[in-house]
Amino acid sequence: MTLKDILIQIGMKFIFGALFLYFAIDSVNNAGWGFLAILSVLFATNNIVQGFRMLDTYFKIKKNIDDKDNK
Repeated sequence: MTLKDILIQIGMKFIFGALFLYFAIDSVNNAGWGFLAILSVLFATNNIVQGFRMLDTYFKIKKNIDDKDNK
């Protein structure tokens, strides 16, 4: 897996997080806080948190590669 692949996965996590957040907001506006709205918020939160964790890992890997190249 290359760094480009990791960046694509990070982008997809944020896109899916935003999509689930949109579904949650639309569901709450239409029908109130139901099961699907809460489930959408949980999925959105999960995807966004995973995206940030993967982004942190990406920067650590990138720094490690840059440090090895400079030695």
